[in-house]
Amino acid sequence: MKTPAHTTACLALSIASLAGCQGVEPSRTLEQLGARDFGATSRTSYVVAEIQAQNAPLDAASRAEKYAEMKQSPFVFFRGTNHLYWKDLGASPQLWDYGATASTRTFLGGDMHVNNTGSFDDDQGDVVFALNDFDEALIGDYQLDVWRMATSLVLVARERGVFGASEEAAIVDAFTEAYLDAMEAFAGNNDELSRKLVQTNTYGLLDDFLADVAAKESRAEMLDEWTVLVAGVRRLAVNGHPDLAAVSSSVEADIVARMPDYRSTLSGGGVSLPASYFKVKSVGKRLHAGIGSLGVPRYYVLIEGATSSGSDDRILDVKAEGAPSGWAYADAAGVAVTNTACGGNMARRVVLAQKSLGYRVDDHLGWMTLADGNAYAVRERSPYKDTFPVEDLSTITRITKMAEQWGQVLAAHHARADQDWDPSVLAHSVDGAIEALVDGDHDGFRAKVRAIVIPYADQVERDHQSFVASF
Repeated sequence: MKTPAHTTACLALSIASLAGCQGVEPSRTLEQLGARDFGATSRTSYVVAEIQAQNAPLDAASRAEKYAEMKQSPFVFFRGTNHLYWKDLGASPQLWDYGATASTRTFLGGDMHVNNTGSFDDDQGDVVFALNDFDEALIGDYQLDVWRMATSLVLVARERGVFGASEEAAIVDAFTEAYLDAMEAFAGNNDELSRKLVQTNTYGLLDDFLADVAAKESRAEMLDEWTVLVAGVRRLAVNGHPDLAAVSSSVEADIVARMPDYRSTLSGGGVSLPASYFKVKSVGKRLHAGIGSLGVPRYYVLIEGATSSGSDDRILDVKAEGAPSGWAYADAAGVAVTNTACGGNMARRVVLAQKSLGYRVDDHLGWMTLADGNAYAVRERSPYKDTFPVEDLSTITRITKMAEQWGQVLAAHHARADQDWDPSVLAHSVDGAIEALVDGDHDGFRAKVRAIVIPYADQVERDHQSFVASF
């Protein structure tokens, strides 16, 4: 474990004086946060009705599994109810002080929380730490990702059961200040275009985590976990793996038939891969994945890879995509820009988001439409896919160091997804706009984020209680 050579301003705020955290915000109502009015019904009735409506399309077994997961804790509940966040705060006037303009729009992750970041390998083979879920991505004001990620930090801190109110404020400040500092560093240059977090430039527990992932995981390990040899040929373990199930012959034939269409959507290094690389060897239905997306149609597709040897087979993750939770609640102009960019194709939206927000992204990114009418985003399952163990964040030093790096990660993603990605879609520098808005007022911005996210975490806890009592 190592510490950065310099002591960052946010860590000093977090552990020493808590200068920006004096007068910790009291609990505020959703109306005070500028949330949308949910009508004359009680908040409990509203939450119950929203959750029922959101999950009505799921089959009974998937819905029961999702609800059982959501009961575990307010943080897991938060992960499973992104639609509530967007309806509550997606158009909040609290956005106006530091944004809500055309120049503060960027591609958002759209469902930011700490477990939607993690490790994987980029197209250079480096094990990186970055955003890893883009299902809910859309173009909108940067603060909506900042607030949601910061709310998740508060909920994770509360799960540890060792932090008081002033420490919660310090954790939020560490994240927010690191985000602002990174944006300021990116303004006026292109440093964000090559910024990635790897073991050699991370600290606290994160470098240890990335080193462990690189040492313990490999393609061989992944293939051993998810596949079996049948008469010497590798196939997905659909009859023995708890998270896989067999598919019908018609589904498998449909996916095989759509592979040429999928290949036509590839870009970058994927364009030069031959047809033989994408020969389908096996298809399985992916089960029990995620919280918000439980029950969404999803398949693993085992393909041949570069050679006929089973050691370099690849697993494609093929997932149905609908409109994101923010679609009806974010600013209409941002939604319209998103829709124009993706041509109304929700799977293409997800792929564009990953390409715009990411760096050295997966060469297998593409999409296909299957016979069920759904558009499916396609990416490779990384052998180095893992989630940072938040249960280890048991001290203020550990959690503030990690909060800083979550702030750095989010800032790099946002800064890339503006004119640097496609000036015909977003013709401005979001890092420059944020730096200009917040220059000389970091204290005010940190206070605004605290004033939003700590009361909102309180509301999530109350909503979770209502959910547990009602289902």
